[in-house]
Amino acid sequence: MLTVVKQNFNFFIQALKVSIMSAMEYKVSFLIQAVFMFINNGFFLVFWSVVFNINDGKLQDLEFDYILLLWSIPVISYGVTYFFFGGVTQLNTYIITGQMDSFMLQPKNPILNVITSKCYFSACGDLIYGLVIGIVASKYNIIKLLIIIISGIFGSVFYVSTEIILRAISVWLKDTENIANKYKDTLLTTFSNYPESIFSKGIKLILYTVVPAGYISFLPIKIFYSLDFRFSFIIIAVGILYLAAAILVFNKAMKCYESGNSISMKM
Repeated sequence: MLTVVKQNFNFFIQALKVSIMSAMEYKVSFLIQAVFMFINNGFFLVFWSVVFNINDGKLQDLEFDYILLLWSIPVISYGVTYFFFGGVTQLNTYIITGQMDSFMLQPKNPILNVITSKCYFSACGDLIYGLVIGIVASKYNIIKLLIIIISGIFGSVFYVSTEIILRAISVWLKDTENIANKYKDTLLTTFSNYPESIFSKGIKLILYTVVPAGYISFLPIKIFYSLDFRFSFIIIAVGILYLAAAILVFNKAMKCYESGNSISMKM
């Protein structure tokens, strides 16, 4: 068991190196996409700053620092997910079109192999933006900054797991893009960037079950303010459950896979 974990970790490190080297091959494209994504995220923060100014610096007993956290922790999670595990967005396409052959021919975990096969340069802009906002929100407190960074990194587990589940559902429904993209963008990403207090109890229940926004932003923010690390055990436990569910659903989806007779091998 430990040997398998070590092998998968070493494979991830090698894939990470390849992603970074790939990004450096196209420095101009990488910088342009990262900068534009950084600026795009900045517009949302400008919107919230205007709203708070209109309301004399407070909004339903919320401080502006709370909004900074909402645009730091989830954005770091998003950046980590799509810069390091961008291949997850192609999972359903590979299965439906029979392109999984090249990944399955290798003695590597198929899921890990696929999700590390691609990186989105623009996601680096999200990652940098989240870190910058996190530094401001933490007021340079090292412990609180670490909470933000670690929460952001672990939040990527929920993003990746949710993507895998959605892509697998797309396989069953023969829908290559619409279901996964709309669910992720309109539900997962959107809900994690808005204050928990504006949602009703029924919606909150959904955000802690079907849509894991509560574990991406709400609970990490509670840890940030209370320094009650018992919440972290809940996040870790649920994260493991989501990941296990994602692997199970992926394996079920692979039963629908029909080889495309691909003779190429991914290096």
